[in-house]
Amino acid sequence: MAVQRVPVGSLVLGIDLVKIAPLRGAVSIEQDITKPECRAKIKKIMGEHGVGAFDLVLHDGSPNIGGAWSQEAMAQNSLVIDSVRLATQFLAPKGTFVTKVRFIFLGFVELEIMFDC
Repeated sequence: MAVQRVPVGSLVLGIDLVKIAPLRGAVSIEQDITKPECRAKIKKIMGEHGVGAFDLVLHDGSPNIGGAWSQEAMAQNSLVIDSVRLATQFLAPKGTFVTKVRFIFLGFVELEIMFDC
């Protein structure tokens, strides 16, 4: 658990679409990482805690599971891209970003669309 591994006084922030059970030493918010409101809320919390950037961003986002593996894998990977975008705004220089990725085959056309090539 992150709270047990960080130096005393560090800001541990959890973000999820559903309420996170309170955890001593951590702040949690119900937000959608794809929305501008989430970035604004993160900035506010960082300011309240005197934090300029995060040393570590962990992304364990997961789409709603329903049984369509390839669609869920694409949704998961889309969340990864969104989390990378978010992390680039708040991660300290030489900070660390960790995520999980589901691998699926994509053709060049799909990759070009995904990355606006």
